[in-house]
Parts: sequence; structure tokens; C-alpha cells
Amino acid sequence: MAINEDVPGIEVTVRCNKQPLVELDDPNAHDDDIAPHPSTTKYIECVDDTEFEVAIRVGSDYLWDYRDHVLVARVRVDGKTVRGTVIRRADTDHGRQVFRIKGRHVGSASGSWYLRRFKFAPVKTIDDARKERVQSDLEVAKDLGTIEVIFRRAIECGRGDHRRHGDTAPETFELAEKSLKGKAVSHGTSYGSRERASRQLAIHTLDIPEDHGSILSVKFMYRSKDALKRELIIPRSPSRSPTIAALTPAERDRLARERLDELREQKLKREDGKGLIKREFGETLDLTKDPPPARPTKKHRFRDGREVDVVDLTDD
Repeated sequence: MAINEDVPGIEVTVRCNKQPLVELDDPNAHDDDIAPHPSTTKYIECVDDTEFEVAIRVGSDYLWDYRDHVLVARVRVDGKTVRGTVIRRADTDHGRQVFRIKGRHVGSASGSWYLRRFKFAPVKTIDDARKERVQSDLEVAKDLGTIEVIFRRAIECGRGDHRRHGDTAPETFELAEKSLKGKAVSHGTSYGSRERASRQLAIHTLDIPEDHGSILSVKFMYRSKDALKRELIIPRSPSRSPTIAALTPAERDRLARERLDELREQKLKREDGKGLIKREFGETLDLTKDPPPARPTKKHRFRDGREVDVVDLTDD
């Protein structure tokens, strides 16, 4: 779960099949003294076409005492606000209550409301270098692959009718290849089919002025496993030499033929040079024949009577 020690008691997770996804630290994260509010960033691995939800829990160690406020949590996906929820002290049930944001609510002209669930959608690239297409896709790709929850403290003022949201969410992501240059973005968020939902009400709130805006933001960068490896968030798999068992029958036959050719070539070389030894000065001796007779030696006598053998190196 993503937590921040500067604002204790608030926990955020992204879940698939009711299970929280494993969170990975951002190796480039650092404390920013000039940031307007505390923030936490985590990486998570996503899988194609898998539904997900954002879960928020406010624990008993969160400080509720200040001005009897409420917490407003705004969920942004791929840079766009898709849902807001108001959390009251009485709703937290001593830290056991979990608030689940499952998708985007859309309203129809007839007054009906529908839920479209969050879903990880793979990004596909196309070869389109037109300037206007690249510029448009650059804007889309700027915040793609992000889930952010922004918290602020506020005073609840009342309720009203919820403004209807248009049903304009993209179903797929096809972006110009140039718009993703230098980015490891692999997925965006699409939305599932419509499900009937209860009527949505708006909660009117006023921010606490002395907070000067938000008190905390929690961001998740969702990527495929390959993209996480490219960004060095997780280590790359070591390359391994293929084993014989992993080869196809055709590859094994080819290797066997190549090895047989090598052995034949080595055997021919041994037979061609059998029994021959190369000596210095270009002389060759055939060891399969009787050894040549020894060179005749000469005697040299010194004046004191000593004799030594002398070999005449000028002989053939």
C-alpha cells in the first residue's frame, strides 16, 4: 500500500481481482523541498484488458480533529479527473472501511446512471509522421499510464444534483510512434461496458484556506513487465544460452552435421601430416623411415693434450 509518513493514516492501493498489486519504488524519487504538498510515487505492473479499482482506507491514526473537516479524494487517470469521493470521520469505521473507486460514472439524458469499470488497455503504435497527428498524440501520451489520488481537507456545505459526465472515454489507444519516443509507456485506461448504477449526488465543499490546496497526492505509474524492465524498475532477465532440449529437431540436426564436418576435417589434417615433424631451417624428417645416420664427428686436440668432438655444420 502507498502511504506517506508526512500524512499518517491514509493508504491507497490499486487492486485487480480484489488483490492489491505489488508496488515498486521509483529509483529516481527524491525529496522535493519546494513541492506544494507531500507526495508518494509507486510503479505497478499491469496486464492487458484487466479490470482494476482504486482502494482508499483512512486509518484511526489520521487526525480528524481539525475544524471537523471531511477528506475529499479526487481520482485522476491518465491526467483526467474521473471520480471524486468525500470521506467523513463517521464513515471510516475506526479505520476498517475501504472506499473503492471502480470506474467512471456516466449519466444519460433520461437521468439514468451507469458505471464503466477501469481497464488496462495496451498502447499500439502506428507509423504516422504527420505533424498534426504527432502533436495531438503527444498531448495524449503526456500523462498516459498514471493513476493519481489527490487529497484535500474541506468543510462540507450541502448536497445537490451531480453533473452528468459525457461518455467519451477512448476504447483503444493507437498513437503515432514518434509521440512515444523516449517514453516507456505501454498502457492506458479504457472503460468496460455500461452497468446500471445508482443515482449520483454531488457534495458541495469549501477548502480549508490555511491548507493552501491539497495535503497529499499518491501516484501510481502502471506499466507492462517489459516496460518496467526498460525503465530499470525491475532487473532485466539474464540472457541464457539455449540448451539442447530447447532446440527444434531441425536445429539439432544442423548442429550434428556441423559437428560431424568438424571431426572429419580434423581427421584429414591428422592423416595428411602423420609422422612428419617440421624442423628449423625448413628441414623435414620422415619418422616413418629409419633414422638417418649420425653425422661424422672430428677430433680436435689442444696443445695440453685434451681432445674435443667437432661437428662440421657445413655438411649436408
